[in-house]
Amino acid sequence: MLVFFIDSFIWQLVIVPILTIGTGVLIAIRVEKAYVAPLITLVLNLAIEMTMSLVYYETLHSPSSWNVLLPIPAFLIAYAFIGKRKTERHMENLS
Repeated sequence: MLVFFIDSFIWQLVIVPILTIGTGVLIAIRVEKAYVAPLITLVLNLAIEMTMSLVYYETLHSPSSWNVLLPIPAFLIAYAFIGKRKTERHMENLS
């Protein structure tokens, strides 16, 4: 049987933020609402934390500070992309 292992440092500092923030931003851009990004990011991060807690400790632990930190850059990135897209459309309509 093949055992697949990801270092916890890489998992928590690289993979989880990319998955949660990226998914939140992509969905927010798709629906063109910046406030969707932190909500999706929060829900995904809570789901990942609960899953990992149940898999490794067989009990639920309290949420980590990532649940506060990760939605902030998700909102800022989504707001920047959506604002840029709206500005480009507005400039296109003027010409």
